[in-house]
This record gives sequence, C-alpha cells and structure tokens, in this order.
Amino acid sequence: MTSSNFEKENMPEPEQTKEIFNRKEEHLKIPIEYDVQHSINYFDDIKLNHHAIPEVDLEEIDLTFNFFDKQISAPICISAITGGHPVSKEINKILAQAAEEENIIMSVGSQRIGLEDPSTLDSFNIVREVAPTIPVIGNLGLGQVSSPYFKQEDLNACIDMINADAMAIHLNALHELVQYKGNISYSNFRRNFKKIRDNTKIPLIAKEVGSGINQDVASIIDELGFDGFDVGGAGGTSFAAIESKRNNFDNDKYSRNPADVFREWGIPTPVSIVNVRKASQKLAIATGGLKTGIDIAKSIVLGADIGGFAYKFLKSSWQDRKDNTIANTIREIRTLKNELRSSLWLMNLNNLSELKNRREKCVIIGDLYLWLNQK
Repeated sequence: MTSSNFEKENMPEPEQTKEIFNRKEEHLKIPIEYDVQHSINYFDDIKLNHHAIPEVDLEEIDLTFNFFDKQISAPICISAITGGHPVSKEINKILAQAAEEENIIMSVGSQRIGLEDPSTLDSFNIVREVAPTIPVIGNLGLGQVSSPYFKQEDLNACIDMINADAMAIHLNALHELVQYKGNISYSNFRRNFKKIRDNTKIPLIAKEVGSGINQDVASIIDELGFDGFDVGGAGGTSFAAIESKRNNFDNDKYSRNPADVFREWGIPTPVSIVNVRKASQKLAIATGGLKTGIDIAKSIVLGADIGGFAYKFLKSSWQDRKDNTIANTIREIRTLKNELRSSLWLMNLNNLSELKNRREKCVIIGDLYLWLNQK
C-alpha cells in the first residue's frame, strides 16, 4: 500500500505515534481490568409484552437480515473494537473467524493508525483474510475526515485495507474532548463529507461511540447523504471513563478531571434509536449497553434494524486469546441468537419484521419514559 496524503502531509511526530500505539493497547486492557460502564442502562426500562400461548414454531422463526445486499444469519454486529496493535491483530482474527462462522457483521476499530503507520496494516488486513464473505464495516473518525489535509484517497485506502462493504465515520466529540491532545476541530466536516459522498460507492454509516444522537443531528446526518446510523448511545462503555483511567489529566490547568465529570454524559441508546427513527428510515444499528438478545429485540421494537456489541465480544475474544480458541466468541454469538429467537417466540412472532417499530409490543417505564415524553 502506498503512503496516503494524510500520512505524508499530516504525519504525527514520533511521540504522537507512540502515544496512539499505546492508546490502542490501553483501550483494550482498561475495559477488561476496570469498570468503565455507564451506571444506568435504560434497556431495563423497556418491558416486552409476553404472549402466554405461542403458536409459532420456535425453530422456524426467521432471524435473517439483509445488510446492504448481503444476507446475514441474525441482526447482530460485532461493533468496532480494535486495530493497530499486535494484540489487536490477535483479537480481530478471533472476532472475524467467529463472525464468518456464524455469518454476522464485523466492524473494525479506527483505521487512522493504518494510514499513518503501515506497520500496523496487518492488524486490519487479517479481518478480510479470515472472513472473506461476511459484511465488514470500516472505520475512520470525525477528526480525520474534518482534517484540512484529508483526501478521498485516504478513505479509499481504508476501504481497500479490509475490502470494506461499508464505511463508518465515527462521531466521538466527547472522547476527543477528554483525551490528551484530542482533535476538537470539525469545521471542515460537512464540506469534506460532501466530497466523500460524491466519490464513494459503498454505503457510509454515521457512528456515535457512546454519547448518542439527538433528532437534529439525525436529520443532519440523513440530509448529508449517509446511508445508515450506528446510534452509539449512553448505557455501555464510557470512553470518558476509559480516559480517566488512562491518567492523562492536566492537573496544573484544571482542578477536576473532565473525564470524571463527563463519565455519564450522553443520550441513552433507546432514546437515540427513537430520535433516528423520527428523522430517517435508513438502516439503524443499536449500540451502547446492549447485553443480551432480549436487548436486540427491545432495540428492534423501537425501530432499530441491528444490535451491536463491543464490550461483550472484547471479553469473549480476550478469553479466547488466552485459550487459543474462538469457542467463547462462537458461544456468545449463538447465545445472542437463541435469546433473540426465544424473545420472538414468547411474543408469538414469526420474524423480525413483525417486531420492528411496533411500540405496542412493549411497555416503557421509569426514567426512559421521562426521556421519551419530555416536552
């Protein structure tokens, strides 16, 4: 792969490259070693309506979904986790092998480091090497797309890196805000994205990473020409909490660490799903705090198409790496499928379309009710 303009014109200093490399490893280890989850999970405030006499055949319930012309076995996505580090290569290989075997979607972590440091490319290349048929989603950040040095060939390089079926542009303003020397300049984004949209043939997905999407932003995303959403709401892993554990706080400048103060910041995932559906009917992936197949069902009843999981698969692949297997990740995928299928059966539904956007199939209580009915 030849060097991109981004690499040539915006090459980080050696210290910055080392910092990015170390950060990749820390973003894997910290969620494993510490509790960096949001304290409230609003999926607990959604209750699905039980049907006491199911009249459908459990084994005949259809979970298949068409993701941009590729059929997958169930609406499950291994959300963006990693890339750009030797450990990342091992994790991505495990995840991709399991996703290929179970025919679900696989996403990769930010490919920025792949543009800047060609020695890290194999941690991304490995995904398509071991998963030749499944949908694979690439990933590049709001900050990189907003760069005055960004060019279309940079995005093309990311697509080629993994032979991506779709590209996600991740929206991580909070993460950048609390990160040491984070990128907080996005004034060029709309102009740059319009050029990207005009010159990119594969679908483009707007992906939040834990702070959620309000209705105004959902409308902007739709109007800009994105093909789908990954709502990335609050309720799962808090990247502010991760940055707090990374201990890069400038205590000479502030009396409190912003990463601690903003740990719980964000719009809950269920609210983000509803916000997106009010603005657009394009594909919507629900990520942020989903724990079980029941949560996939809850997401779909609110209008989502797919449920995405990162923390769950980080844990399973981390154990698989120790055990030299993919069994834990395979078991987790099959468990999610069984839980989703069982949820549909207990609601007397044959397929996903009978569940999607059917608010009458659920009851919403507690703080989530207040969120959704705020005037």
